[in-house]
Amino acid sequence: MPFALRPEDLSFPDRALVRLAFSRLVPVPPERVFDVLADHEGWTRWFVDFKKASVTGGVREGLDTRRRVWVGPMVLDERFIAWERGRRFSFTMLESNLPILSAMVEDWRLAPVEGGTRVDYAVGFDLPGWIRPLKGILLWKFRPLFEKALPNLEEYLRKG
Repeated sequence: MPFALRPEDLSFPDRALVRLAFSRLVPVPPERVFDVLADHEGWTRWFVDFKKASVTGGVREGLDTRRRVWVGPMVLDERFIAWERGRRFSFTMLESNLPILSAMVEDWRLAPVEGGTRVDYAVGFDLPGWIRPLKGILLWKFRPLFEKALPNLEEYLRKG
């Protein structure tokens, strides 16, 4: 893909230009939540505008697993930077088909609570300088994808 992004680490969502954070209690154990997150192709069933995912290396799970995802108009190559079953699932973006991001990390943290799991979902991204004046428009377009992720995930977990 033509646009390389700056790979980032797990601290990035806390220091990114744009930071989004969501939390929700879901009525299933952390391992079940993790297993749904780790089902790459299954994201099409609950993440808004997620069209397709394919693992691009020989390894389907664990640190440094790579996948390509199609979300809305974007195609993104991702590398996993946390893979701890029942605890944490995180990835950094490596490349994109559109030049609207300079770096991005999604971080899913899972914690057991009475009756299920607390899911904390953080997204951080930086924008190239030329597009920063359009940050509000980009958030208007893309924030709903992230906002709906946890409610949709919970609904999917309740059904399954």
